[in-house]
Amino acid sequence: MNEDKPQQNPEDDVDLISLLERMVLFFRRFGGIFIVAAITGILLGCLVYFTSSKIYRSRMILHSSYLTNEEQIEIVDSWNELLKRNERVTLGHILNCDESLLNDVTSMEGADILKNYSATNPNGFYIDVKVKNNSILPQLQKAILDGLNNTEFVKQKLASRKENLKELIDKLSIEIKKLDSVKSEIENIISNKERNSSTLMLDVTGVNRQLIDMNEKLLSYREELKFASGVQVVQGLVPMNTPVSISLKVMILLGLILCVSIAYLFTLVIYVRDRLKKRKTANA
Repeated sequence: MNEDKPQQNPEDDVDLISLLERMVLFFRRFGGIFIVAAITGILLGCLVYFTSSKIYRSRMILHSSYLTNEEQIEIVDSWNELLKRNERVTLGHILNCDESLLNDVTSMEGADILKNYSATNPNGFYIDVKVKNNSILPQLQKAILDGLNNTEFVKQKLASRKENLKELIDKLSIEIKKLDSVKSEIENIISNKERNSSTLMLDVTGVNRQLIDMNEKLLSYREELKFASGVQVVQGLVPMNTPVSISLKVMILLGLILCVSIAYLFTLVIYVRDRLKKRKTANA
């Protein structure tokens, strides 16, 4: 039984060869334009890369004292919205900084370290900032801290806490003076040998221990008062030398694609126009 074998149409080979010939002729005629376009694309990519502003990212890790992490993140997100709307004057008033400082800031985004929601989240949150100039990071960090401490609720809580600490420090200082006077009296009695020395030694030991404990507590209160803040900085903004903006390779590739595409459209228009002219001449 004879099977029908598909027969190859000679016209298909002719069409393929004709197409290849046209492609070779096309690139032979316009190859110089594509070479110039490729070189122009590379130069354009390099020019844009080296003349455009580099964007650097830095992360700040914080721990909130009074507000929840979600509330702090919402505040930071509202600042970022002001940056997007170019409301740098308003944001400068909120952060207590000059508008010129914010001209080099492109974005500020907050996020929770613990991704799963928890009402009693012991972890902190972080703020990612993108800047054009790393030298502004110390000033920007201070501005961010001022902004987070300037909300009405935090200011009231801080004022109340500082007032309570001052009262505790004053009362503890008075108690330390009283206890120090008692210690001096006991030491005078011991030196005059008016009482049993062993019993008095126990009393002096107890007084000394109380004095040490009270002085340690006084130091901790003073330290807390000195560093009282709505947020504690776990890690400050650290400058990074590697930009997060588009790399040189990507910029060159984009330049190549753009210039070669323009060159292709230009040569295609010329090629089609010449073909139409030849067809019109042949028909005439």
